[in-house]
Formats: sequence, C-alpha cells, structure tokens
Amino acid sequence: MRENTGKVVLVGAGPGDTGLLTLKGEKYIKQADCLVYDRLSSPEFLSMAKAGCELIYVGKENHKHVMKQDAINELLYEKSKYHELVVRLKGGDPYVFGRGGEEALYLVDRNVEVEVVPGVSSSVAALAAAGIPITHRGIAKGFQVITAHSRKDEEADIDYSLLTDETITCVFLMGLAHVKSIAAGLMKAGRRADTPAAVISNGTLAAQRKCIGTLADIGEKIEEAKLTSPAIIVVGDVVSLNDRLDFFEKRPLFGRKITVPYIKTNELIAKLQQLGADITPVKTGIIKPVIIPKFVDKVRSADWIVFTSKNGVRSFFYNLDLAGADIRLIANARFAVVGKATEKELVKHHINADIIPAEQTGKGLADAMKLCMPYAYGVSDEDTFDLGKNSTLDLSNDNISDKMCKVCIFSAKEASPDLEAGLKEICELEKIDAYVNEQAYEGIPESIGNMVSEAVFTSASNVERFFHMLPENAYVETAYSIGEKTTAALEQHNVREIVQADDSSYEALVDKISYKDAFKD
Repeated sequence: MRENTGKVVLVGAGPGDTGLLTLKGEKYIKQADCLVYDRLSSPEFLSMAKAGCELIYVGKENHKHVMKQDAINELLYEKSKYHELVVRLKGGDPYVFGRGGEEALYLVDRNVEVEVVPGVSSSVAALAAAGIPITHRGIAKGFQVITAHSRKDEEADIDYSLLTDETITCVFLMGLAHVKSIAAGLMKAGRRADTPAAVISNGTLAAQRKCIGTLADIGEKIEEAKLTSPAIIVVGDVVSLNDRLDFFEKRPLFGRKITVPYIKTNELIAKLQQLGADITPVKTGIIKPVIIPKFVDKVRSADWIVFTSKNGVRSFFYNLDLAGADIRLIANARFAVVGKATEKELVKHHINADIIPAEQTGKGLADAMKLCMPYAYGVSDEDTFDLGKNSTLDLSNDNISDKMCKVCIFSAKEASPDLEAGLKEICELEKIDAYVNEQAYEGIPESIGNMVSEAVFTSASNVERFFHMLPENAYVETAYSIGEKTTAALEQHNVREIVQADDSSYEALVDKISYKDAFKD
C-alpha cells in the first residue's frame, strides 16, 4: 500500500465511437495503473491500457448493477491507495448524468487528488450522427437535456410544463422504456401532437439505428422497430432535418455486419469502420517475437535482408535493440519486402525497400530477386520485374558480383515455402524464424452464432484458427480472401462464397467488399 493516495482521473469516453475520445483522455488511459470502466466503454479503449494495468468492470445498465454507486466510490478511493494513477472511464461526459460529480466529491472529501477530462456527450453526438442538429438558426435557439431516470432507476418525475417552448430542443437520456409516457407528458403540457420526435439507438456506432415520428406515434414506432438501449430521445422541429443531414448513415458500408478475424488491430479494421461497417473483431492469434541466436553474426554477413510480413520487420528491430546494435550493422545490406504493408513498416525505421514485387506473394518476390542475383538461372534479358518505386539497383552485368549472395529471410516458422523454393538454387539462403503466431483463446463473441454473414481473411493461418473457434456446424456466407493461399484454406471449410482480392493488399480487399455492396439487391 502507498503511504499517500494516488491520483484519480475521471475520463469521459464519449458516446461510443472510439474516434471521439479526446487526446487527453487517451493519454491518461495509456498511463493508467488501474482502469475502472463501465458497460458503455468500447473494448478498443481497454486495448489502449498498458501491460499490467488492473482492469475493473463496474458496468451498470437498466435495473442491473455489477456494483452499486456507493461501492464504486469506495473502490476508487481504495485503489488510489495502491496505484499512482487510477482512471475512471465513463461513457459520454462524466458530469452529464454520469454521476461523476458524486465520485469526485467522495474522493475530494478524502483528500484524493482528482482531475476531470470532459468527454463528448451523447446528447449532442448521437443527434449529429443521426442527422439532427441540436440547434439550428430559425428552428431551435437552444436545448434542454433531461434524464429520464431517477436516482432509484425508476422513471424520473419530470415537470413537463417547463418543456413547452417549441424553439427549444428537448433531449432525454436513458429513457427508452419511457418513450410513451414522455410523449404523453409533453402533449399534456401543451406540445403539439405533430411535433417531430426521434429515438436513436447506439448513436455514433456502426450499429446505430433511429426511429423518426411525432409525439403522437413515436411510442408505437419504436416498439415495432425493436430498438435497444442505450438510446436517446429527441423532440423538436430540428428532427425534420435528419433526411438531409444524415451523412453518418450514408457511408458506403453502413449497416453491413462484417467479421474480421485478426491478430493485431490493423488498418483494415480501421478502414472498414471509417466506411461505416459494423465490425465484429475476433482475435485469433498472438504474435510474439523470437530471440534469434547469433543475430549479429547472421545480419552482419547478409547481402540481402528479406521480410515477408510486418511482423518480420518488427522482430528484426526488436532483436537489433536486444543485441545492443544500431543501424550501422546493416549498412551494406539491401532490403526486399513482399508487399506494400511490409514496405510501410520498414519505412517507419527509415529504410526504403530495394525490391517490392508487383505480385505480392512469395513467388513474386523470388522472381523479382532473381534478376538481382549473379546465379539467376533461367532469367532472360526479356524478363522484367517491378523492383519497387524506391529501387536504385544497377542491374547491368558489369555491376553484378560473381560471388553467391547471402540472403536472410525473416519470417514466421510456418511461412509459405514459395520464396525459399525460388531462391535456394541461386544464393546462400538462411530462413530465420523471427516470430511465432500462437492461437488466441478469447472465444467467439456470442453475437456471431452459427452463421457469419460476411468475414474478411488476411492469411491462411487466420482461416484455420477462426474455424477452429467456431461451433462445428457454423458456416460463413461470404468470405473475402487476400490471396491464393488464403483462398485455398477457405475452400477446405464451410464457406458458401469466396471473393478473392485482385492483389494481396488491404486496399484491394476493401475494394472487393465495396464492389459487392454496390451491386447488392
């Protein structure tokens, strides 16, 4: 136990979209020694936490409490005795019906240092995502935000006579179960029965749904739509603008439920989310770098260093740091990468690849490298290969040494043999197992069930591990594949349709997914 208490920071996580988390909030999450979070926090927020951070779930939903508020207050105080920095992560803004004030006062009374990081409130953000501006010149000159829950988690006692000004937008939080009574109360107080009203479920998320009506019929409409919480109710003439301003819902992949098996959160997931897809990520593996014996000796003598994935690049520099060496160790080496994603990772270390094949496969890389080898049997003067936009190689016969090159390939143990097979006759070749890809056992989300509508696969190993995690009788309706090896793996499983990208890149995968969307019924 610490002699003095640590600091507690109340961080507003925003309405759900991780992109709406503030930079300051992200900084504190990454620094936290203990993270206390509620049910509205995205799993992506938790992945920001550093290794060893204590994670404590205290989520609350209607009539269901993992922990009562008094117990949460005491928990924050107790954890501040053990940790230097405790972060209390709350949906929306801590002080907008988030009970952040109660937590802060409890801690201040016990001489705990407290800081509050405001968050984007759902009362504004969810409306914006639904195409409803909370104020608009000539229509709404202000707004009122009201909780529809009392302190005892029952319907709040609302004085509707204070909510009759038609130039004021009314926003009700936590009131999905009380839509009919709220509408009735407003009409009884004098609001027109034809006043536009909307209910927005899961605002700012790809799973967002909305129901538009009037005070007279909104209750029946949401029952038919079967909206789920969390949801926001908005009443006022600004609701009528939603058709013209719903940019969020007009994104090309909005509403598409796509499963993405992954090892590490990547650009593909981010891109699909930006286009509006409702992504279900499934962690299938864990990448761990391997400590490479005699690393310095292997690298110092290499003429070529070859990477078949981003993970190979990361492991290489991990071992470079571990050996206490620096960039001068590889001053005389040339570099080849299998594709664009690996190239980007290498550039992060201020090294441009000499070869990036047009065909982003092991075979394509071997073919391109043969042109640069002195013993490249079977390569004719007519053969041409794309060596990459950064290549400055001089391939004239006068500049090709008569010694056999030493090539070091940094890849996974289970990597495709095509690259080795293509090079082993013309160089001194050493394949180095740079990392291991272990099965993850976090399990399949319950929401997936036995039928996966659409799924995206970026490697054959991801295919095997994903189907290993699925129930025996489960199947995938449409699978998007990054290349031939992945497609071959998918053909061995219960997949109704396989769509292969035109080249082995995330961009090509996204193009295929978007293309299918453009021609759907």
